[in-house]
Amino acid sequence: QAIQSSNLTIPTPTQHRRRPSQQAMARLALILALVVAPIASGASAYGEASLRSRRSAVESKKLWPFSGSAPSLSALFKAKEAPVAAPATPQGPSILDVKDSVMLTQTFGKKTAALCEPSPDDQRARCRQLAGDRLFCTLLMRHERKYQGYSGVAEEKEKCSQVDIMETAVEAVKDEREQEEADKA
Repeated sequence: QAIQSSNLTIPTPTQHRRRPSQQAMARLALILALVVAPIASGASAYGEASLRSRRSAVESKKLWPFSGSAPSLSALFKAKEAPVAAPATPQGPSILDVKDSVMLTQTFGKKTAALCEPSPDDQRARCRQLAGDRLFCTLLMRHERKYQGYSGVAEEKEKCSQVDIMETAVEAVKDEREQEEADKA
């Protein structure tokens, strides 16, 4: 039924309802359109981009004034970039990266500041550096298994083995300063 008011006919909600089979077909058509459209447009965009890159490669070879002869089209289409040689440096995590990230944390900074509080102001920066190295050595020794495969671990362990653990960072800076003065004299 419809409601009539002067010349205007307003349909009732029952007139807009579709049968369940019509609703299912409409949903299926919508889903199909949403799935197929991006695939079709992506494929054509890929094909166009691929053709453009090949065409520009051909044109750049033809227009290059220093080449004796332009390579054949089949050679350009078949040619692929040579694989990049692996770098000589070892891949994977580096202990120096770990050290930098640990030493830059706020907690680590607070600990080194607390350890170097008694040192004179002119020696505080060096004290914090030594304290940081010592704290990292402690961390490295405690978690030796965790960092076993990292590059640079052997060198860092060697540095840590040279640290006198019976001396504080403040004392180490003081000894360093005295040694420098003795060397100058």
